[in-house]
Formats: sequence, structure tokens, C-alpha cells
Amino acid sequence: MKKALPYLLFFALACNTLLPTPAPTLTPPASPAAPSPTRIFAPTWTPLPGSPSPAPTGLRPEHITFHPGPELYAGDIVSLQITRPGAEPEWEEARVKVFAGEAIEPLAEDRFGRFGIGGRAQATFWWVWDTAGLVGEQSVTVVVESESGERLDSLTVPVTLLPAELRPQPERDARWAQAESACCIFHYLTGTAAARDIALITAQADEAFERVEERLGVERERRITFTLLSRLLGQGGFAAGEISLTYIDRNPAGVDLETVLVHEGTHLLDRQIARERPTLLTEGLAVFIAGGHYKPEDLDRRAAALLVLDRYIPLADLARDFYPQQHEIGYLQAGALVKYLVDKYGWEKFKAMYAGFESAPDEAAMLEAGLKAHYGKTLAEVEAEWLAHLRALPVDEDEVEDLRLTVTLFEALRRYQQRYDPAAYYLTAWLPDGREARKRGIVADFIRSPRAPENVALEAMLAAGQEALRRRDFAQTEQLVNAVNATLDSNGLFFDPLAARYLRAVKDLAAQGYEVQTLDLLTTQPRATAIRTWPTLETIILTDN
Repeated sequence: MKKALPYLLFFALACNTLLPTPAPTLTPPASPAAPSPTRIFAPTWTPLPGSPSPAPTGLRPEHITFHPGPELYAGDIVSLQITRPGAEPEWEEARVKVFAGEAIEPLAEDRFGRFGIGGRAQATFWWVWDTAGLVGEQSVTVVVESESGERLDSLTVPVTLLPAELRPQPERDARWAQAESACCIFHYLTGTAAARDIALITAQADEAFERVEERLGVERERRITFTLLSRLLGQGGFAAGEISLTYIDRNPAGVDLETVLVHEGTHLLDRQIARERPTLLTEGLAVFIAGGHYKPEDLDRRAAALLVLDRYIPLADLARDFYPQQHEIGYLQAGALVKYLVDKYGWEKFKAMYAGFESAPDEAAMLEAGLKAHYGKTLAEVEAEWLAHLRALPVDEDEVEDLRLTVTLFEALRRYQQRYDPAAYYLTAWLPDGREARKRGIVADFIRSPRAPENVALEAMLAAGQEALRRRDFAQTEQLVNAVNATLDSNGLFFDPLAARYLRAVKDLAAQGYEVQTLDLLTTQPRATAIRTWPTLETIILTDN
């Protein structure tokens, strides 16, 4: 569905208003004033009066995170993360208790442990506070005690529970639903993009799993379970006992659906080949089978472009500690290495090595042992051969620029997530157990995310950057990522002219009841896709008036 809206363009869109035809347009002033900068505010909490002043290594409000977020509503079943503030021995072994209001008995008790693939030290409380019957200002107290019972610290923070009826759509009416296909069982939320497009998703999943089975030489032992996320977590996909996959219209990661389905499907089916294997090869195999990381790619030329950019990571370092390395580079190198081994020595030899790994002091040692046993070469020898192969390839300048901007764009996305949507940051992403959530009817953790106009504008710019990069319009990609980074550099102030234009367009469409999903202001015919009645997606042409 397409609509035309008048669109008055000034420097930084200072005074324009988007109004659906036939509503009258506003007359701009003769000389548009500079826009007042708008800031995104990260959530903060202030200790209640009487709370102890935190010591430098003690609890502070930023150590306490509530889920789902950023807002909490009456009736939410709330989880908490308490990040360990110090590395002192007594803190490492400490007990953490959480209290609601004036209650004497704690909601729950836990110890600090490691969380997420980043291994952050925190105490994690899953769905411990049922806020049914509560609304308005509440408080939560966190108490940390040593093994002997000595209180190390405590902190009380205020929590605002908004009225339940203020939950935005589509969350307010969302319920779990299920669809099945030849390969898979899909759990999704009603009223969302995933519900609208479930037939497309199931068909592509069937094709993807046929491809994975054929390439790996295995057959599924059972149907694969998917939880379709209606908010972005990480780059969009996680595989554990089931696959958690983001499916949304405004996707700043811009990942190709077929590619991510094959990637995550490989993670589940390769367990029929091996249980013990280095992460570098686990992720590398998924990239290789998918034919790219986020989209179809020439892995050889792309890895050669990495050398031109001087961003190569030594394989021993990458194997020893894979996930903390630069994400796009690590996955690219892993996929290109697997391709090299398969191309040069054959799939059967690689599969035999993949199936034959044994425990080792670290994953670099594990990889070294596998290469020696099956290829008769050390990791250093294989790396030298592979690098010689890459250096012999002709330099593809477009591939070099595409790779540079891919890294830059995803680094900007992760900067945004760390600052304004920390639950989405991939190393510590908040990903609850889907089966338990469905059993309890919990939906908020899988759909709620920051939706202020400033968040929407930044996400729309990132999504537009991904689309420009897909078209290999490098100039537009650079312009958009620079605008995002300028806003992040200025602490959420929309001083950048392009960023201000995006924010103004988002706000003007919101005033008409639309939530922007995509927004392209750099073409000769600016346009948006937006939703007014979930999950119907409308295309809106923005015309000069």
C-alpha cells in the first residue's frame, strides 16, 4: 500500500511537517531556524533516601538492570541482572539477594557467575518479580553478602511501573502462536511482522535445511524448534537447544533471511557430526555452508580484502578466544579458512577432522592437534599456506570498500546497542528460555525494545545504511554511518544534519500515528515504510510540497 505525503525539506528538516493528503501543510517560516538538538537519554536510577552511599567498588544503579525494558508496565514478570562491581575475592563468592518494596523475604537469591558468550560477571534472576496488582512507584533492594553472611553492600532503587494499558502495540495484544513446516516448528507472536510473513519464513526454512543436510551429508533427527524474536538481539540469530531468530521490519542488522537460516541450521545439524570442536571451525563451517556471513559473499576475495585493510587476526589468537575478537572479521576469517581447507584438501578430510577433535588445554591447541592428525601440518603451516593463497588473488577494490563499510556499520550498530539498547548487545544479549516463556505466557522479553523517536531514527539510519551497502552504494552508506556515529559521539544529540532530518521525519510520521520501519531520505524520491495498524506495512512516498 502506498501513500503520498507532502514533504518540506529544509536544512536539517527544521520546520517541515508530514501530513497525509488531503490535510493542509504547515507554512514554513521565511528563514528556518536551526533545530533544537534532541538527546536520547539512557535509563538511570537514583538511590532512595537513606540508602548507603556506594563505595567506589560497591553497588551503583548502573549495576542493576531490569528486564524487559526499557520501560516496565504493571503486570510484567520482571528479571534482573546484577553486574559484579569488583573483583575482590569476597565479591566473587558473594550471595546476592533481591527484595521488592518492604518485603522481609527475598524474591530470590543467587551467586555471581558468568553470563553470555562474553562471560560477564553477574548474578542473573530470571522472572523473579511478578508485578501483577502493582502500578506506579515501587522499589527494589539488592543486598550482597559474603560467604560468612557479612553484608558487603546494599542498594535500593526506585522503579516506575506504568499502567498496563499503556503498553504499545503490537505487544499489548501479542500472544504466542505456532506454525509447522517440513523441517521445523515455529513459535511467534501474533500481530507482528513474523505473524504476517510466517508462510514466507516457513518456506525459506524448509529450503535452507534441505541445503544444510545436503552439504553436511546428514539428515535431521527431529524437527527443529524456532523462537521468532520481534526485536533485534545481537546480529539476529542464536542457536542452542533451539534457534532464536529475529524477524522485524526495522532491522538495523539487515541480515539476509536465507543466509541466517542456513547459518543457524548448520549450528544445530553439525552436532550430528561432532560434539567437541573449536569455535573457530564451528562458526567457520556455518559461514562456509551459508556462502557468506550476513549475505552471499565471495569468501576468498573478501578475506583477501581483509589483508589490504590490514585487519587480519592471527589464527592462534582467533582460535584461542574467538568471540571477543572483532565480530565481522573473526567470522569472515573462520569461513574463508574452512573454504580453503575444503577446496584444497576436500570435504571428506575436513569432515573427518571436524568429527575427531578431543579436549585440549585451549581451543588453539585443539585446532593444532586436529590439523596435525588429519593434514600433517601445524596451525602456523596451514596459516602460511592460506595467506599465500589469499595474497595471490587480485585485489577487488569494491570488495575492500564493502568489507570496510560492513565492519564500520556493524561497529556503529553495536555502539548503539551498548549505549541505548544494552539487552541487545551480542556478548551479553538478554535471551530468555523460549519454552519456559511460552509455558508461562510471557511475551515482553521477546518484543519490547526502545521505541522513542530518537531510537527509531538511529535504527532507521542503520537499516538504510545496510540497504545502501547491499546496493553497493558506498557513498550513501558512508554518509549514513557517519551520521549515526556523529550522534553517538555527541551523547545522543542530533546535531548532524542528516540525523536531524531522520529524526524530524520519524516524529512527523509518529504524529500521524505511524511507526517508521524503513526510511530513505537520500534518493531522488524519499520514501518510508511504516505501520499504523499492526502488522500492516505501508509504503509512504514523501513528496515535495
